[in-house]
Amino acid sequence: MKKERFILAIFAAMIAWGASWPCNKVMIEYMGAAELVFLRYLLTALAIGVILIVTTRKPIIDRFSLLIALVSAPVTGVFGYLVFFGVEFGAAGLGGAFINAVSPIVTYLLSVALFQRKAASLDFAALAIGFSGAALMMGVLEFEANAIFSKYNLIFIAAAFLWSVVTILSAKSRVNTMVFSFYLYIFAAIGAAFFIDFRAVDLSQTDAKFWSAAVFVGVVSTAFATTLFFLGSKKLGADRVSVFMFVTPASAIASSAILLDETLSVWELLGIALSIVSVYMLNRVGVFKPKVKKSRID
Repeated sequence: MKKERFILAIFAAMIAWGASWPCNKVMIEYMGAAELVFLRYLLTALAIGVILIVTTRKPIIDRFSLLIALVSAPVTGVFGYLVFFGVEFGAAGLGGAFINAVSPIVTYLLSVALFQRKAASLDFAALAIGFSGAALMMGVLEFEANAIFSKYNLIFIAAAFLWSVVTILSAKSRVNTMVFSFYLYIFAAIGAAFFIDFRAVDLSQTDAKFWSAAVFVGVVSTAFATTLFFLGSKKLGADRVSVFMFVTPASAIASSAILLDETLSVWELLGIALSIVSVYMLNRVGVFKPKVKKSRID
């Protein structure tokens, strides 16, 4: 595949990631969050399994990476639950933009705290911009504690933190990313299954709209989009591909406006823009660029 086609494919993957948010809101209208977490991650694991078969890559994993997957799975499960729970109460577009813009900032802070990374002076400026953006998205200009610390805001703050934890844990795995993702999502699906009363699940209440959203979220926006992203990282370089991540918040907002007729205020849009600028500034230190490691299993 030519470089231009790779760029278009990665751009499409980022749009798909963002477009999954209004689909999440569609799905929560049909069944509970626990059932949706199980379905989403099961579909993702199956799709990644098909990719591994097609690419003839053996799903071999070492003990350390398997342990990382087992630890990451419940965190991923809770993250998925919060996503569905959050879009049930609030705007899907703002939630998707908030998590995708704020989570990298939280990842940076956790990396500094846990791995004693040295922060440059410009990094503090970037963090200040990022926190200002997050505050605007949370409605700080309303000057009302009930609005700032609403259930909706607290859910997505927690979700952004959990996704940062998963990001850091996943970076420690020693195997191919797709192989690790396969085990991560299958373990997350199995964990979610323990919280479901399958006898009470009534699939007769679902329709083509629900299954279209489910397949898009589980297969297109997660499994295939992730594959394209990491394949692009390998072919084009992680630093060039990472820039495309800034498309995701815009995609979440645009797709939610088109599919759900959601609208955001000028201050919320400004907050999203500030957070994206912050992530762009922090990106130069290499926190969000995967390090090349020698792996015994690939």
